[in-house]
Amino acid sequence: MVHPRVFFDISVDNQPAGRIIFELYNESAPKTSENFRALCTGEKGLSPLSERPLYYKNSIVHRSISGFMIQGGDFTKRNGTGGESIYGGPFPDEDLSRPLDSEGLLCMANKGPNTNNSQFFITLRDCPHLNGKHVVFGRVIRGYDIVERIADLPTDEKDRPRAPVVITNCGELMLRAQPQKEKAETRSASESVSDDQHSHKKRRHRSESMDRSRSRSRTQEPRPASRSRSRSVDSASPERKRHKSSKKSKKEKKEKKHKSKKDKSAVSPSRARSGSPSRDPLEPVGETESQYDARLEREENERIEAARKRELERVARRLKEEEERRTKESGGVRFKGRGRMKYLDPELQRDRT
Repeated sequence: MVHPRVFFDISVDNQPAGRIIFELYNESAPKTSENFRALCTGEKGLSPLSERPLYYKNSIVHRSISGFMIQGGDFTKRNGTGGESIYGGPFPDEDLSRPLDSEGLLCMANKGPNTNNSQFFITLRDCPHLNGKHVVFGRVIRGYDIVERIADLPTDEKDRPRAPVVITNCGELMLRAQPQKEKAETRSASESVSDDQHSHKKRRHRSESMDRSRSRSRTQEPRPASRSRSRSVDSASPERKRHKSSKKSKKEKKEKKHKSKKDKSAVSPSRARSGSPSRDPLEPVGETESQYDARLEREENERIEAARKRELERVARRLKEEEERRTKESGGVRFKGRGRMKYLDPELQRDRT
């Protein structure tokens, strides 16, 4: 079973920090997992109570305790006193049997039993003193280094990070299509059985028609008048057999050709060239869990590489601007090379003299 996966894109002090990906335990805590998933996608729209979007986007991490946990999810008051669930109010605890026994666990924050809303926290170590008090409904599967980075930020006297930590974007990571191997196997098996039945019926029908034609020819054939006639009939019989066999072979060739045409039309040209089995055009291409993980890792690496390139370009622009400013301030004097050799612009020096 593939668990739902959601993500947060985090920025620290208005600079992108990276992406955190969560896996949700929807089999043990379905209501809690669905609440968190829907708040990540924002699909529920505006709240009828607070008239705010039921959405984690642009909310903040309002509490951070190094070596313990980070907390967020208050998108109504942004200080730890608000928050709202998709169910219109607090909802009850689900599975309290799962222990808080490691770092990177996603848990519901509450004000006591059965007071869950939208606030959550991520553990930075095992928390046995919280066992049986908070619902564990997921875990961090990528981006735990970003959680640690948030936890290391300086905080004020109320454990609020001094630099703003914002969820700039969030959503659900969808599996492209469920694997359809079993369906394809059953379909191919049923097709082969139906083909066998069809060919068996054809053979049976052909043999019955041949028997009828033989019986007809026997009833209509006149009795031989003389020995010479019987000899001529006997001599003609091999020719008749050859004629029948040639007719049969022609008929079989036609049937084979017709069958091959049907097969070609059923398989698309690209599939026929590649030699892969025929597939229903409306059937989606399957993606296994390992392919899903590989795709997520590839997309994350591409995103990190693009962010790194943007940062390098920004630094290069800033250095160039500083160099130009220093050159103007020093009246055309620039320092070049590894040893920072002094370079005097002859044009500017001529103007001075």
